[in-house]
Amino acid sequence: MDFQVVSNQQQLGEMLDAMGDADLVGFDTEFVAEDCYQPDLCLLQISTRNHIFIVDPKSLDELDPIWEILTSPDRKVIVHAGREEILFVYRATGSTIPQLFDVQIAQGLLGGEYPASYGKLLQRILGVVAAKGETRTDWRKRPLSQAQLEYAALDVLHLPQLYDHLSADLERQGRLGWLQNELEGRQAALVNVNDQEGWYRISGVQSLPTKQLGIVRELWQWRERRAKLKNMPARRVLRDDLIVELAKRGTSDPRRIAHVRGLHHPGIQRFIPELSACITRGLQSEVPETPWSGRSKRPRPPALLQQFLTAAMSYLCRSNQIAPAIVGTSDDVGKLASYWIRGKQLDPSDDEFPNLLRGWRKDFVGDPLYDIFLGKRALRVQDPSDEMPLSLCDVEEL
Repeated sequence: MDFQVVSNQQQLGEMLDAMGDADLVGFDTEFVAEDCYQPDLCLLQISTRNHIFIVDPKSLDELDPIWEILTSPDRKVIVHAGREEILFVYRATGSTIPQLFDVQIAQGLLGGEYPASYGKLLQRILGVVAAKGETRTDWRKRPLSQAQLEYAALDVLHLPQLYDHLSADLERQGRLGWLQNELEGRQAALVNVNDQEGWYRISGVQSLPTKQLGIVRELWQWRERRAKLKNMPARRVLRDDLIVELAKRGTSDPRRIAHVRGLHHPGIQRFIPELSACITRGLQSEVPETPWSGRSKRPRPPALLQQFLTAAMSYLCRSNQIAPAIVGTSDDVGKLASYWIRGKQLDPSDDEFPNLLRGWRKDFVGDPLYDIFLGKRALRVQDPSDEMPLSLCDVEEL
């Protein structure tokens, strides 16, 4: 397998020329995340139909020309489960990838296993067996071995071929628009999470009285500043459960804070005065807004109804060759049933509007489920010995 390592400006220029002439590029990254504030980018892998490049970002002054090509609408960018790739691009440019094609999601929209590993996709679609020898390697160490470089190159070698197969199948089934809609929504959701403060996502925070939320926010903001300064995971600075516990106690007394179990380590004891100041500010601040602020508590549908509608959704997915996991979860079905039970009182622009009534999901599962919910259509056992033993029928047929 031929590939070119890009570690100087001349090699970068050659790669940019190849990317600029290509109708599509495969894109992957190698990074280390477990001991950093944000993932440490260690390699970029780029493929065209004719070339493979392995970019060493540690050896280049800037990567802006690469990000510019990836955010251009002039070519497809092919990824597999590209969450981190999307975020690397967004953090560098403030833009998402307009012509993104994720082979994992494409396979799910065609009824294949979702989520499927890259190795499974290669084997099932192209009959290629992927190597697994470097899955736990430390990509920060230099020099990289030949085996590491070959492993990294393989991650993008077949992306153009996967794109050709999957895009053709999606076009035949009229689902290319589904994929575009799905990827636009997922990129927007990732950007939203990246840009917003994350204190309200701490486990247990929703059970706290509103007056204690200010404490959580102040402690979370302090933790983020400290983690960024030291380039370490935020939870190593102060665990989530300790933030919630300090908020529950609601005291800024340093002596009482110091006796909270989990804060005895000398490394955190020296920050007790700062934690005390955070709690004081939190107690004095206005109650912060949360995603659930002002929401009316939605009625939970009867468990049996939710289970039945979830089974119906699974039937609709499998009979139409789409992975159920890509369409929605049982909780999505519960939100849909709650919406119908309370009489459709939400506007589509509302965050609580059911996801199963948005975009392609509405025609595919939302509307058919509503007919079942109203009793107009029913599921019945048609052939107990068949892999798909159920069928959907009009109630008048029963």
